Amino acid sequence: MGREIRVRRWALAGVAAAGIGCGAAPPHAQSEAAPPHAPHAQTEAAPAAARPAEAPAPAEAAVAPPRGDAAAPQEFAVPPNTAVLHVGDSFAVAGFAQALRPRMQAHRVRYAVKAETSSYTVTWASRMELLVANYQPDLVIISLGANEVENVNPPAHAGAVRRIVKAIGNRPCVWVSPPLWRKDTGIIDVIRTNSAPCRFFDSDALVPGPLPRQKDKIHPNEEGGARWADAFWSWLTAEHVPAGQGEGGSAPTRSPWALRPSPPEEHRARAEAPESAPQRGEQVSERRAE
Repeated sequence: MGREIRVRRWALAGVAAAGIGCGAAPPHAQSEAAPPHAPHAQTEAAPAAARPAEAPAPAEAAVAPPRGDAAAPQEFAVPPNTAVLHVGDSFAVAGFAQALRPRMQAHRVRYAVKAETSSYTVTWASRMELLVANYQPDLVIISLGANEVENVNPPAHAGAVRRIVKAIGNRPCVWVSPPLWRKDTGIIDVIRTNSAPCRFFDSDALVPGPLPRQKDKIHPNEEGGARWADAFWSWLTAEHVPAGQGEGGSAPTRSPWALRPSPPEEHRARAEAPESAPQRGEQVSERRAE
């Protein structure tokens, strides 16, 4: 009897031990599973992991000053209803003025072209003052010299060039030389050295060539005139002084077509051959006589 009691006690003890062992497993398994507050703990941890890329650095980069980048060039603009007078010979209307007109119209410019075939600097010298008075232009473009390329005494026309420029007064002006089809006898240099304070546009130097020509092999055709006008318009808008630039409070009102001052070389004669020295002396003598 006593032995049975002892056996039962050991059996009960074994069952109790097994019960304790089986009861310990759930808490252990529950510790490995995510507890109810675990998602909250992970939400807290996410910002901490993202902190190295947080606010201050991007904010400073956004407001950092530019590193000396050049300012973008100001777009060309003139007020509407300005007046441009274009005087010239047959070269002026050999595709050149035709290609300039739509550009002028795009800026609502009153563009007047006065051109005559077989006309010269001496033809227009006596007319310019009246033309300027009638049109009151804000800009004057001159396309003369093509008919004087073969002149036997180019310096004799220097006075006419100066008279044309004087009639324009203090208005912005550009003398556009003809794109040459042959070597000239000196009229281009006469115009170059006598056309200040007008700007001088050297077509031979600034227009990519050779230009397509008409059947006479002299005048530009429509394509050549358009290419000539493209180069001139690019130069003109680049040399334009935008409104308000460089003007002080007490500065006089400036033409909306104001141009930058000529660089020194613009009105300097090209290299001349030694035999042209007498012509140079003749030109100086004529200027003194005036």
